[in-house]
Amino acid sequence: MQTSTAADSFRQISERERGERSRRAAAGALVLAAVERVLAGMRDDFGVRRARRELEGLQRSAERSVLLRLLMLVDDEAAEARLVRPLVAYACELERTRRLPEADAALSLALRLQGCGAAATLHAARLARKLGDRERALALYAAARDLDGGSGAIARLAEVGEAVVSPDPARALSRAARRALRAGDAEAAAVGLEERAAARRAAGDRTGAARDLCIAAARHQDAEDRARVAHELAGVTLALGDTAAAREALLAALAWGQPPQQDHARMRLHTLARDLGDQVGMRRWRSFKRAPLVSLSTYRSATPVRSLAPRLARWREALEAQA
Repeated sequence: MQTSTAADSFRQISERERGERSRRAAAGALVLAAVERVLAGMRDDFGVRRARRELEGLQRSAERSVLLRLLMLVDDEAAEARLVRPLVAYACELERTRRLPEADAALSLALRLQGCGAAATLHAARLARKLGDRERALALYAAARDLDGGSGAIARLAEVGEAVVSPDPARALSRAARRALRAGDAEAAAVGLEERAAARRAAGDRTGAARDLCIAAARHQDAEDRARVAHELAGVTLALGDTAAAREALLAALAWGQPPQQDHARMRLHTLARDLGDQVGMRRWRSFKRAPLVSLSTYRSATPVRSLAPRLARWREALEAQA
């Protein structure tokens, strides 16, 4: 963090925000204050009890469970190294729910502890990049690479992150992906291709972005990662007005994804069928579950002259056969 402790940062967010986010930030501030006091050698039983009481008022969630585990470790006066993992898990949960300033504060506290390794440093670098702090992101990427010895998987991912904030990200990401492939690291290459797809889409090259996402999905070994890429690909093809290709990408997400990804794919397929007037599709993909995410209608209804759908169908079938 910059000039304040992690607890101070959470407290400021709780005062600035409203509603549930404010309550959760206030609870996080109390827990992190207890962590910081025990790290300074000051045991505060009242502070721990107050934090626990605040957590009991929150709804059951992964975030609440992680904070309770942190309090248990504080109460046991655990070593610094044992606090790193729950702090990183807390930051991951905060990032998942798009509370990036809170995640950055929690990770900044973890980075001050003994036993905080290259993976957590890489995570902190990515958060700094998302928050627009380029200089700090570059410093953290360099630190992650050094902690990994300069040639491991973390170092290759750090190179991808540095390429994203370079003056010419598309070219730098191409080099990073090639080096990862030469090292036999298909996952790092896939991450590089995903980032290059984002850079190309931002520059208006949606066809190039779609091509990169198809290759990234083939490089990923984990089905959940493939489903995430397929959802991104559906967004790119919808931006092209290619609804048939978007349908193929969503069918891939449905085949590979975890239950939340599958539910979102069904919802998007239903929205697509509704916009196209496909009554059969609307009945097939209709769901009575409460949607965790909002599915937006297509914003370009015209179908391109040459659809990517046949190529995406072959791509989907080939990856399903490979799996």
